[in-house]
Amino acid sequence: MTFRQFRDSVRASVDAALRSLGATDVSYSVDVPPDPSLGDLAVNAPFRAAKVLRAPPGKIAEQMADVISREHPPIIRSVTAHPSGYVNFFADPGELAHGTFSAALGVDGWRIDVGRGRKVSVEHTSVNPNKALHVGHARNLVLGDSLARLLSEVGYRVEVLNYVDDTGVQVADVLVGMLYLEMPEDPPDDMKYDMYCGDRVYVRVNELYESRPDLLERRREVLAQLERGSGPAAELASRVVPRILKAQLETCWKLGARYDLLNWESHILRAGLWDLVFERLKEAGAVRFVEEGDLAGCWVLQAPGEGEEKVLVRSDGTTVYAAKDIPYAAWKLGLLPDPFSYRKFTKQPGGGELWTTELGDGELDHPKFGSSDIAITVIDVRQSRVQGFVAYAVELLGKDSNKRYMHLGYDVVALSRRTAEALGVEVPEGRQFVHMSGRKGTYVDVDVVLDALQLRAAEEVRRRNPDAPEDWVQKVAEAIAVGAIRYQMLRQDPNKIIVFDMDEALQIEGETGPYLQYTYARASRILEKAKLGGASLAREALAALTSDAEVRLVKVMSRYDLELEAAAEELSPRRLAIYAYDMADAFNTFYERHRVLQEPDELVRSARLALVESFRALMGRLLSLMGIEPLDRI
Repeated sequence: MTFRQFRDSVRASVDAALRSLGATDVSYSVDVPPDPSLGDLAVNAPFRAAKVLRAPPGKIAEQMADVISREHPPIIRSVTAHPSGYVNFFADPGELAHGTFSAALGVDGWRIDVGRGRKVSVEHTSVNPNKALHVGHARNLVLGDSLARLLSEVGYRVEVLNYVDDTGVQVADVLVGMLYLEMPEDPPDDMKYDMYCGDRVYVRVNELYESRPDLLERRREVLAQLERGSGPAAELASRVVPRILKAQLETCWKLGARYDLLNWESHILRAGLWDLVFERLKEAGAVRFVEEGDLAGCWVLQAPGEGEEKVLVRSDGTTVYAAKDIPYAAWKLGLLPDPFSYRKFTKQPGGGELWTTELGDGELDHPKFGSSDIAITVIDVRQSRVQGFVAYAVELLGKDSNKRYMHLGYDVVALSRRTAEALGVEVPEGRQFVHMSGRKGTYVDVDVVLDALQLRAAEEVRRRNPDAPEDWVQKVAEAIAVGAIRYQMLRQDPNKIIVFDMDEALQIEGETGPYLQYTYARASRILEKAKLGGASLAREALAALTSDAEVRLVKVMSRYDLELEAAAEELSPRRLAIYAYDMADAFNTFYERHRVLQEPDELVRSARLALVESFRALMGRLLSLMGIEPLDRI
């Protein structure tokens, strides 16, 4: 049995004991006690039944333990009463191992169905198509991609969306540089296109705005053309933006992300979705036109009870980001008619199709997009206020729709002083880390970090495998580099700033991606030497797993489905990262204390091989859910 089945057995035994004592309809909790010596699970039922049974909790605990001890399922090894009034339960390690290994190896696999077939959209990445992804964007991508993988694993139908803001200020800045500063549309060298547009054009234009205020007027003209979809700026954007986007996608794919659909902001505007939403918000009395003051000529949305207002339409008639996000959110939830056609945009690595919205003729045979039961938007905490306005507006468009629209926020990413200096970023005196700013050009592109990590990882892989072919070395090094970034982005509390350090991320020991990959490879090596033979799931053999290290590993592994379920319900990929480290740490403790292949007792050897094989299966799944490639050899 797994830990879930152990917990269910405990509940059944407690219910039966309460009935035998004359207490029914008693609510109680089943929890993991803070001290393992107190048991694997503790029940507070005696406290809840004290009034009904008119006895102190300690006495009731003794009576319950006595009743349960006489008859209980094999998964419960023992039950004890604590003087304070808790009833403590200990699981049978052999039974726990049998159920866990059988599930891990597919004999009686886990069935996790939190989603029950409901459709959920996960929007992530959504980097403005004017520059390359920097390290801060990687946190968004990794959180969103890992969440999508997790939700799919637990029974949701997941649709991954990438929003392309092709009518915003950042795109306009690039177009201003090309149209009015004679900056070439094509890079002067072999520079990656998103890097060229961001690192050279975008940064230079923003440097000039202070000394060239006329360029700000040009930008307003460009923005108006982008929203209309006509004029020289719109024509130039139709060439430049897709090129930037394709370069960005190369980076996203390298990091392991995959998408189902690209939603273009220009399509949302020109399809009339904003006009439809705007009229409905007017009818609801949620927006008002400002006649005087600093916001004269603007349309604003006012949230109830907060006294806060959000500009949706500027005085020049152009819309702000939030105004475009409201109809997009409504489309996600099926609150508006779908005006789009769809066509294939490109084939992604691995063979999956990436689709795009279209306003003209599309392909007749396409997946059904939009109309999700739940819509999750991954965006940093600086947008929390705006997301609150979006949720409020969505509620006005459909009853309780705000409960189905969820914002998954996270804080920003900074670079440690050591990493920033290694990558050529100037760090002010006395600062131990540096924040990134796209406008100021103080950021590091993800591609640059990946290349640096891969270079360092390749040195270590060559050292460990001096005779290995170079193409294999580079493939493994790239997987380690991606794993290093992804795990660092996942394991941190999303509500806290990450200070990313390359040296720490590449460590083979501690809470890192390479540590997990190395542990997986260690298990693979054991099984390779054993030629995948000799493992046994027989209860007689598994009963031999009795040491502290063996039992600890079995218990950690037995929580697999519970951890996935909790991570999904909490929308917390971080929980996967913490659980994976706990499992790897338990495995390495077991490995250091016990022989496997050289164990002379055949029964013990077969049980330990089953333990290693089951660990490898579960760790492989966890790594894949985090977007980290399991490596058989490092």
